[in-house]
Amino acid sequence: MGDGLTGVEALGPLLPVASSAGAAAPADVGRRVGQARLRRALTGEALGTLVGLGKDQISKVENGRRKVSVRELPKFAQALGVTVAHLLGQPCRPTLAMAHRLAGDSGPGEDNNAKRRALELLEVEDIVAQRVQTWPSAATPAGRRVLELARSELSERPRTRLEAERQGKRLAERTRHELDLGSYELGDLPGLIERHFGVDVALSPLGNEADGLCLHGEGVALIVASTDFSQGHVRFTLTHELGHHLLNDPRDVINEGEHDMYADDLAEKRVNAFAGHLLMPEDGIRETLGWLSGGRVTERSLVALMEQFGVSLAALLFQLRVMSLVTPEQSQRLIRAGARQLVARHASVAPTGAGIHALQTVRAPERLLGAAVEAARSEHVGLGVVATLLQRDDDDALWDDVMKPESEVFA
Repeated sequence: MGDGLTGVEALGPLLPVASSAGAAAPADVGRRVGQARLRRALTGEALGTLVGLGKDQISKVENGRRKVSVRELPKFAQALGVTVAHLLGQPCRPTLAMAHRLAGDSGPGEDNNAKRRALELLEVEDIVAQRVQTWPSAATPAGRRVLELARSELSERPRTRLEAERQGKRLAERTRHELDLGSYELGDLPGLIERHFGVDVALSPLGNEADGLCLHGEGVALIVASTDFSQGHVRFTLTHELGHHLLNDPRDVINEGEHDMYADDLAEKRVNAFAGHLLMPEDGIRETLGWLSGGRVTERSLVALMEQFGVSLAALLFQLRVMSLVTPEQSQRLIRAGARQLVARHASVAPTGAGIHALQTVRAPERLLGAAVEAARSEHVGLGVVATLLQRDDDDALWDDVMKPESEVFA
């Protein structure tokens, strides 16, 4: 591909500069070390092991009582997944800084395809932004009101499971109210997330190693999800990761598989409650059950609800348990029966089979794709940049699709 897209190395090296290191105040460096350590969810002892220092020495560094030497700076940067420039307080492009943090992520699934796809997108963003003017991501007024609620009234970590579920439900209900979504199914979910919350969304067939990944920090907000799962599974992943972003999860890299998303953790339970109530509002479920089956939960109504709200059987049963419409025992029996068997028996109410079929589609963030296409047409970047976004070959067919002028439609 053109423009030297060779992986994260193209985004720039770690840059230890002796003179800059000497000029940086130990307290400032230590503060940035502490902030980066918390984002990576590392203990002082764990960071010390990575850089060859004791826990007490790390504490002194973070408190500004011990200077980080020029030779130690690259070790700290690598362990924390940041650039040396970041630790020194030097200007660094947000996408470049985030790419270094992601590349240095040493958590579970560090080499999965979701992470590699995110690095590709950050690389494209960095290339395009250096060559043409791009428009920034921005939340709508309604989206900003949701963010304000999430980051003020819901900023404290829940202390109990019931509190986590209440907070998630409240955030979902406020989101539906502010965005005027009523109690109906959500249509273009990736577009809704991008439009109202300024979060780029990318979909790709990335295997089953990770369900999704959320990156958020200064100047960067990105959700990546694998479309090798069913459409319903993907939609739950997107809303789950959106919940992490809205609630300002302290981690700037959230790389999750299904076992992470359903972990016995109150923060995860809160975003799961948000995802469930956002995708499947209680009023909408009760209304559908009312006209379809007299308010009863039947196999046929389950399949119809999966189709209507575009969710998986597991996600739907999770929500129905919350609403006390099915018991845990009934839920387990239905899970054992399997979504495919249920859909096959009631195919007439599931024409798309959203709850069981994986489309394996590719979707690039609209904002980034639009900027890259304009840059390619003006010859500021090669067509390989667009090919990377669309995960297509850089060939004549792509040239025909991208470079030919679009016809304009006038009213």
